[in-house]
Amino acid sequence: MFVEFSKLNGLSRVWIFQSTKVIDDITINLLKEDLCIFLENWKSHQNVFESSFVIKYNTFIVVAADESTLVSGCSIDSLVNFIKILEKKYSLFLLDKLNIKYKIGQEIKTVGLKQFKDICENLNLSEKLTVFNNLVKNISDFKTNWETDVRKSWHKKYLTNE
Repeated sequence: MFVEFSKLNGLSRVWIFQSTKVIDDITINLLKEDLCIFLENWKSHQNVFESSFVIKYNTFIVVAADESTLVSGCSIDSLVNFIKILEKKYSLFLLDKLNIKYKIGQEIKTVGLKQFKDICENLNLSEKLTVFNNLVKNISDFKTNWETDVRKSWHKKYLTNE
Protein backbone atom coordinates (compact mmCIF):
# COMPACT_ATOMS: atom_id res chain seq x y z
CA MET A 1 0.00 0.00 0.00
CA PHE A 2 1.49 3.30 -1.10
CA VAL A 3 1.81 6.04 1.54
CA GLU A 4 3.70 9.32 1.72
CA PHE A 5 7.40 8.77 2.43
CA SER A 6 7.20 10.94 5.55
CA LYS A 7 4.53 8.62 7.03
CA LEU A 8 6.89 5.62 7.19
CA ASN A 9 8.74 5.00 10.44
CA GLY A 10 12.51 5.37 10.67
CA LEU A 11 13.07 1.61 10.76
CA SER A 12 11.45 1.10 7.37
CA ARG A 13 13.87 -0.66 5.05
CA VAL A 14 15.25 1.19 2.02
CA TRP A 15 16.56 0.18 -1.37
CA ILE A 16 18.41 2.78 -3.40
CA PHE A 17 18.69 2.63 -7.17
CA GLN A 18 20.92 5.19 -8.84
CA SER A 19 20.74 6.24 -12.43
CA THR A 20 24.00 6.58 -14.29
CA LYS A 21 22.64 9.81 -15.75
CA VAL A 22 20.43 12.66 -14.58
CA ILE A 23 16.80 11.87 -15.33
CA ASP A 24 14.79 14.61 -17.04
CA ASP A 25 11.68 16.03 -15.35
CA ILE A 26 9.23 14.48 -17.82
CA THR A 27 10.66 11.02 -17.17
CA ILE A 28 10.68 11.71 -13.41
CA ASN A 29 6.92 12.34 -13.54
CA LEU A 30 6.35 9.13 -15.50
CA LEU A 31 8.53 7.19 -13.04
CA LYS A 32 6.52 8.58 -10.13
CA GLU A 33 3.29 7.35 -11.71
CA ASP A 34 4.74 3.87 -12.32
CA LEU A 35 6.21 3.68 -8.82
CA CYS A 36 2.91 4.67 -7.19
CA ILE A 37 1.05 1.95 -9.10
CA PHE A 38 3.67 -0.70 -8.29
CA LEU A 39 3.86 0.17 -4.59
CA GLU A 40 0.08 0.36 -4.22
CA ASN A 41 -0.05 -3.31 -5.24
CA TRP A 42 3.26 -4.57 -3.75
CA LYS A 43 2.65 -7.42 -1.31
CA SER A 44 4.59 -9.99 0.69
CA HIS A 45 2.97 -13.44 0.72
CA GLN A 46 -0.34 -11.72 -0.03
CA ASN A 47 0.10 -9.41 2.97
CA VAL A 48 -0.23 -5.70 2.40
CA PHE A 49 2.43 -3.41 3.86
CA GLU A 50 3.11 0.30 3.68
CA SER A 51 5.69 1.45 1.15
CA SER A 52 6.81 4.62 -0.53
CA PHE A 53 9.57 6.29 -2.51
CA VAL A 54 11.41 9.53 -3.03
CA ILE A 55 13.50 10.59 -6.00
CA LYS A 56 16.55 12.61 -5.03
CA TYR A 57 18.60 14.84 -7.31
CA ASN A 58 16.80 13.41 -10.38
CA THR A 59 19.24 10.53 -10.03
CA PHE A 60 18.37 8.30 -7.05
CA ILE A 61 15.17 6.31 -6.61
CA VAL A 62 14.77 5.44 -2.94
CA VAL A 63 12.11 2.82 -2.21
CA ALA A 64 11.11 2.17 1.40
CA ALA A 65 8.91 -0.45 3.05
CA ASP A 66 7.61 -0.84 6.57
CA GLU A 67 9.05 -4.15 7.66
CA SER A 68 6.73 -4.70 10.62
CA THR A 69 5.22 -7.11 8.10
CA LEU A 70 8.30 -8.91 6.85
CA VAL A 71 9.08 -8.13 3.22
CA SER A 72 9.92 -11.50 1.71
CA GLY A 73 12.66 -12.41 -0.73
CA CYS A 74 10.02 -12.89 -3.43
CA SER A 75 8.74 -9.36 -2.83
CA ILE A 76 12.27 -7.97 -3.08
CA ASP A 77 12.72 -9.93 -6.32
CA SER A 78 9.51 -8.38 -7.66
CA LEU A 79 10.89 -4.93 -6.81
CA VAL A 80 14.14 -5.62 -8.66
CA ASN A 81 12.21 -7.01 -11.64
CA PHE A 82 10.06 -3.87 -11.63
CA ILE A 83 13.21 -1.71 -11.64
CA LYS A 84 14.45 -3.72 -14.64
CA ILE A 85 11.19 -2.92 -16.42
CA LEU A 86 11.70 0.78 -15.66
CA GLU A 87 15.24 0.56 -17.05
CA LYS A 88 13.98 -0.77 -20.37
CA LYS A 89 10.93 1.47 -20.55
CA TYR A 90 12.89 4.69 -19.96
CA SER A 91 16.35 3.69 -21.27
CA LEU A 92 17.94 4.03 -17.83
CA PHE A 93 20.65 2.14 -15.97
CA LEU A 94 19.46 1.78 -12.37
CA LEU A 95 21.11 -1.47 -11.30
CA ASP A 96 24.70 -0.70 -12.34
CA LYS A 97 26.87 -1.19 -9.24
CA LEU A 98 30.15 -0.33 -10.96
CA ASN A 99 29.56 3.42 -10.92
CA ILE A 100 30.10 5.60 -7.86
CA LYS A 101 28.41 8.93 -7.29
CA TYR A 102 29.98 11.69 -5.26
CA LYS A 103 29.36 15.36 -4.73
CA ILE A 104 31.54 18.40 -5.27
CA GLY A 105 29.69 21.46 -3.97
CA GLN A 106 26.18 20.96 -5.34
CA GLU A 107 27.32 19.03 -8.43
CA ILE A 108 26.92 15.26 -8.48
CA LYS A 109 29.59 13.37 -10.39
CA THR A 110 29.44 9.81 -11.67
CA VAL A 111 32.61 7.81 -12.24
CA GLY A 112 33.56 4.20 -12.75
CA LEU A 113 34.98 2.26 -9.82
CA LYS A 114 38.57 2.45 -11.07
CA GLN A 115 38.40 6.21 -11.50
CA PHE A 116 36.84 6.53 -8.04
CA LYS A 117 39.70 4.51 -6.54
CA ASP A 118 42.13 6.94 -8.20
CA ILE A 119 40.28 9.90 -6.69
CA CYS A 120 40.47 8.30 -3.25
CA GLU A 121 44.16 7.50 -3.59
CA ASN A 122 44.88 11.16 -4.31
CA LEU A 123 42.64 12.59 -1.60
CA ASN A 124 44.52 14.62 1.01
CA LEU A 125 43.86 14.01 4.69
CA SER A 126 42.19 17.40 5.06
CA GLU A 127 40.03 17.12 1.92
CA LYS A 128 36.37 16.23 2.23
CA LEU A 129 34.72 14.01 -0.32
CA THR A 130 30.96 13.58 -0.05
CA VAL A 131 29.71 10.22 -1.29
CA PHE A 132 26.32 8.55 -1.49
CA ASN A 133 26.23 5.46 0.69
CA ASN A 134 23.56 3.42 -1.10
CA LEU A 135 24.02 0.59 1.41
CA VAL A 136 22.09 2.33 4.18
CA LYS A 137 19.52 -0.01 5.71
CA ASN A 138 16.55 2.09 6.77
CA ILE A 139 15.01 5.56 6.60
CA SER A 140 16.77 6.80 9.75
CA ASP A 141 20.11 5.67 8.35
CA PHE A 142 19.20 7.19 4.99
CA LYS A 143 18.48 10.57 6.57
CA THR A 144 21.73 10.68 8.55
CA ASN A 145 24.28 8.55 6.67
CA TRP A 146 23.36 8.39 3.00
CA GLU A 147 25.03 11.62 1.92
CA THR A 148 28.23 11.47 3.96
CA ASP A 149 31.99 11.94 4.01
CA VAL A 150 33.90 9.12 2.34
CA ARG A 151 35.59 8.35 5.69
CA LYS A 152 32.21 7.46 7.23
CA SER A 153 31.11 5.15 4.44
CA TRP A 154 32.01 1.75 3.05
CA HIS A 155 33.90 3.73 0.37
CA LYS A 156 36.69 4.42 2.90
CA LYS A 157 38.33 1.14 1.95
CA TYR A 158 39.63 2.91 -1.17
CA LEU A 159 41.47 5.62 0.81
CA THR A 160 45.22 5.15 1.00
CA ASN A 161 46.20 8.29 2.93
CA GLU A 162 44.35 7.41 6.13
